Amino acid sequence: MYLEKRGVPTSTVVSTAFLTHGHLAAKNLQLEDLPLLVTPHPLNDLTADEVREMARSAYPVVLEQLTGQGKLAKHTLIDFVHPASRAKAGAKA
Repeated sequence: MYLEKRGVPTSTVVSTAFLTHGHLAAKNLQLEDLPLLVTPHPLNDLTADEVREMARSAYPVVLEQLTGQGKLAKHTLIDFVHPASRAKAGAKA
């Protein structure tokens, strides 16, 4: 967030569990418009392959945030479904 204050584009990543905290922290630093990249929560149980899959999903958003082209959304949820959610959905089907 300090780089953003100096005009250096950043990509700030938070999980869904910390989205509110991320917005509050940005507001406290007078960065209310700081765009956040939002990942599913929790992350600690992901395998290395799942982390790579999530990173591939996040890549376009990171590029957009770093290049600052156009109006950026306040927060962007990446297109990645947590494996635990996939398992629950599969069990219900």
